Amino acid sequence: MYRLSRFVVLAALACGLLTVGTALAVFPPPVKDDGKFFTKEGLEKADKKIRAIYEKYRKDVIVETMASLSPEQMKKMDEDGKTKYFTRMARDRAKDLGLNGIYVVFTKKPQHYQFFMDPETQKTVFKIADRNKAGEKIVAQFKEDQFDAGLLDGLDAIEAALKANTAPAPKK
Repeated sequence: MYRLSRFVVLAALACGLLTVGTALAVFPPPVKDDGKFFTKEGLEKADKKIRAIYEKYRKDVIVETMASLSPEQMKKMDEDGKTKYFTRMARDRAKDLGLNGIYVVFTKKPQHYQFFMDPETQKTVFKIADRNKAGEKIVAQFKEDQFDAGLLDGLDAIEAALKANTAPAPKK
C-alpha cells in the first residue's frame, strides 16, 4: 500500500512538473522589438503568425529590431561594409539562438534589414529567391512607414514559400 501511494504521489509530481514546464516554455520567441518599429496589435498578430508557422512547418521565424548600432558596431560596419557586417551579425545571432529556420533583423540607424537562414532551410524550404521576395514585400511597406503591414506581409511571404517548398505528408 505504501509503495502504491508513493508511486501515485511521484507520478502526480512528475505530471505537475511537465505541465508547469510546458506552460512556462515560450517557443517560438515573440518578436523582440527593441527598435520600437511595431504597434502592440502588430506584434500580437506577428507573434500569432510566427507560432502558426512553427506549428505547421517546424521552422523558426525569429524577428528582432534595433534602434541603432553602438558606436563600436558602427565603426566595425564602416570598416567591413554594410552587407558584410550585417550578414555576419545575423549569422552569429542565429547561431547563438540555435536557429532552425529564418532570422530577420531590422535596424533604424542605419536603416537596414538582414535575413539569415540556417543552411538546411536555405537549401530546402526557404531559398534565396524566397528571401528576396519576402524582403521586397517588407521594404515596400516600410518605405510608406507601414511597419506592421510590412512585417505581416513578410511573414505571409515566408509562410507561402514554406508551403510551396514543403512536400505534402504521405497519405495513410
